Amino acid sequence: MLKNMLLILLTVCLNTAGQFLMKAGINRIGKIDISRFIEFLPKVVASPFIIGGFVSYAMSAVLWIVILSRAELSWAFPMVSLSYVITALLSPVLLGETFSILRFVGVLVICAGVFIVGRTFSGP
Repeated sequence: MLKNMLLILLTVCLNTAGQFLMKAGINRIGKIDISRFIEFLPKVVASPFIIGGFVSYAMSAVLWIVILSRAELSWAFPMVSLSYVITALLSPVLLGETFSILRFVGVLVICAGVFIVGRTFSGP
């Protein structure tokens, strides 16, 4: 189980890094109007941050396949919600976003859920 948890944590970190890289890239491009997305596409495709975000996602997807071969989906998938926790906690620090008490309570609820589900591991 420890090896599975380490793989999940690595997957979560890669997924979270992908989110922050893509956000950094899009912050440099600016707000995209969906009706004019084609105009922004060259900037999006050329952004090293956005490309890095996609690479990070691809690496997490490869690890996810390994995890799925070792653990039940109903156990593993809720663990991925740790990326929400990490993102919520790091966004104020790295992006200057707000973090309210209500958001903090939500993060605690997610952590409690992950803890409860984590105790139910019954993999191979």
